[in-house]
Amino acid sequence: MYCNRCGAHIPEDADFCPQCGCRVSGKAAQAQMQEGIPIRRAHRSNSVIIGAILAVAIVLIVCIICLTVVTRGNQQAQMEASKQSQSEQVQQPTQKTASADSGEVKKSEQTEKAKASSDSQVTNNYYYYGADAAHANDYYDEVGNNGYLWPSDTEYIVTSDLSGLNQDTVAAIRNEIYARHGYAFNSTRWQNYFSGKTWYHRDSSCTSSNIDSRLSDVERTNIATLVSYEESKGWR
Repeated sequence: MYCNRCGAHIPEDADFCPQCGCRVSGKAAQAQMQEGIPIRRAHRSNSVIIGAILAVAIVLIVCIICLTVVTRGNQQAQMEASKQSQSEQVQQPTQKTASADSGEVKKSEQTEKAKASSDSQVTNNYYYYGADAAHANDYYDEVGNNGYLWPSDTEYIVTSDLSGLNQDTVAAIRNEIYARHGYAFNSTRWQNYFSGKTWYHRDSSCTSSNIDSRLSDVERTNIATLVSYEESKGWR
């Protein structure tokens, strides 16, 4: 049997524990001591199991915490990378737009310069208009393919402007107003004359029935002046 206090082995005939001196007497005491040892050993076994479980639980908790921290760090890094990518994508079209705008400005400037140059050339090509205007009735052979007789779409004509011009020349100035709108002439003479001009584009839908609606106020006034002059000369 064993001592109930210290667990030392006690001889069968001993009344005291040889180790701690605890008194042991009778069969009941012997049974009690014999039963005590397994109970104490069971308690120790349970404590070991519980400790192991706690250790495993602590390790799992630490792993979960570490995994959570790493995951959040990766998510944050991905979000930062996404924001940076979006910012670069926004800036890139902006730069392209700025470049396109710059190109449009340059193109517009070039167009304006070309237009100004073209206007200057056209102004010089008005055969009967300006300081160097001709007064001979030779427009049919002298006016170039890109030339005009008068800026009748922007400048008003007065009777004194027509002085010295013959019937055919005045009629040509009047028909030029119609030709600017692509008027489909029935006369072979005017068909041949205006078809030789680079600026004339015949429009078969533009006829005497609708030409008036296509004219500007300046053009209508000039036609009235020309017709009145022709009538005063007995040419109509």
